[in-house]
Amino acid sequence: MSVRYFGRKQVSKELFRQQLVESPPPFVSIDVETISLKNKMPIGFAVATSPEEAWYFQTFPELDPEVELIRPLLADPAIKKVYQNAMFDIKVLPIGLADFTVDDSNIADTLVMARMLGKAQVKLSELSLELGIVLTTASDLMAEYGAKDMLGVPTEAVAAMCASHATTTLKLFYHLLPDIDTDYFNVEMAAIPILVDMSQRGLKIDQAARAYEERRLETEVAYYRALCAEEDFNPGSPQQVGYILAKRGNFLPLAKSKKQYKTDEKTLQFCDDPLAAIVLNYREKNTLLTRYVRPLKGFDRVYTEYSLDTVIGRTTSSGGGEKGQTNLQNWPPELRYIFMPDSGTFTHGDFSQEHLRILMHFSGDRKMQEIYSLPRRLPDGQPNPDADIHMITARGMNITRDFAKRVNYGMQNGGTAKVMQNYAKIHNLQLCQSFVDGWFELYRDAGEWIRGAQEYAIQNGKALPTLFGREVHIEEEWTKFGKLDLEAMKRKGSAYPILGSDGEVMKRALIICEKAKLPLAIQVHDSIDCDGSIEFPVEQLENIAPVHIPFQVQKNTRWH
Repeated sequence: MSVRYFGRKQVSKELFRQQLVESPPPFVSIDVETISLKNKMPIGFAVATSPEEAWYFQTFPELDPEVELIRPLLADPAIKKVYQNAMFDIKVLPIGLADFTVDDSNIADTLVMARMLGKAQVKLSELSLELGIVLTTASDLMAEYGAKDMLGVPTEAVAAMCASHATTTLKLFYHLLPDIDTDYFNVEMAAIPILVDMSQRGLKIDQAARAYEERRLETEVAYYRALCAEEDFNPGSPQQVGYILAKRGNFLPLAKSKKQYKTDEKTLQFCDDPLAAIVLNYREKNTLLTRYVRPLKGFDRVYTEYSLDTVIGRTTSSGGGEKGQTNLQNWPPELRYIFMPDSGTFTHGDFSQEHLRILMHFSGDRKMQEIYSLPRRLPDGQPNPDADIHMITARGMNITRDFAKRVNYGMQNGGTAKVMQNYAKIHNLQLCQSFVDGWFELYRDAGEWIRGAQEYAIQNGKALPTLFGREVHIEEEWTKFGKLDLEAMKRKGSAYPILGSDGEVMKRALIICEKAKLPLAIQVHDSIDCDGSIEFPVEQLENIAPVHIPFQVQKNTRWH
């Protein structure tokens, strides 16, 4: 037999057929080993049939012939497949098994289970310590054999490691299962295959529009470089930027190294020197050019890798480290138009002011309830200013609507003076605290809830429950002086119940859309885009949560 067995029984063809072909168990765990995190070609995978037994199958450079015999097991929806980080494994396994059906309708993910239970460390090598198991990792093996990737590690060592990960994953599943809310967990698992499908779908790129943006940004970058050249410094050098600004009389704090000045975005935003604004503009345009626009040259489509945030539980995306991939959830709105729908139409839907409505629900704030109970438009079709929470905030605090919008965002995302400093772009912390106090006075019930949520976080090390009852763990943070960072815990304490609830709503929304067989293309924050002129099940989407959140729909020929 080519396949390798790791367990206490005598290996034989009969044992293989019994465990994997004729009478496979109702629960198995699967661990996939790839060449590297960047090169996701699978070199093998292990199937654990019990917490003490696993079989390892090589897939690269040659496929073990016994893999053919476990087709039914891999495709059987009655057999639950347990993974540690299912999002990764169910995405890469089919690469090595191109003509196989690998069922993803009945899965379990121990990483998500650990997150649901509020564990601070969720890597398998960390969780295994609860079971008294010290695992060898891929990094350990590569270091031991001086290899740059797993192809440089002997197959026997790879197989043993992969098998140990599979058996440990299954053991961990049984260990965590008694404390898991099954209904909540099933929603999490149903969302994973949807996110994987969206990751593999991709978006069409309008290369003419991309090329136009490249030329425009190159011109702007050159312009700002020329302005800086007149002052004889390179805006791309933090050291030179710090030197020239300090020379011009600006006070800049020292970096951690104490060898140069801090010139990060936050520091320069609060610098009154116009040269600081020029540097910021240069950085912004250069980032758009080099991080977003230029890397997509020559590609027909762009892809993103969706995943579930391991702490809060929201959907996230990343570039995946490969060419032609990018983080679509962070894609600048002004550049979204370069992506086109295959059908000719994007149908866009988003939950209106979702975070503020969740905050209203948690706090029972009477003023917010009054605002959101009013019709959004007047009889003549014009927007109703009394139903505009940003306008009401502006009136109540005697500020502009645009600034009121920043204040509202700051309050729903942490509700502290430092958070407000970032959203309001105001250096004076005392002034930012006055905005927080003014908002608390205007929305008293919401203010009381925020204060209570912050205090609860400090006392309990976790956040108040989300809309669907999960308490997100808050890991302790420490200041550079070795003291507990209470400010950070406060911020997370009031933000996490809202952000976690947002993730719960969006995952349920994706499941509803998937059941309706909608052509899901993009999911960003509180919005969903489908590639096609479709009808969203609006009534279902608006009633996912115990608070009504309007779902607005529009159709576009480009992504907006």
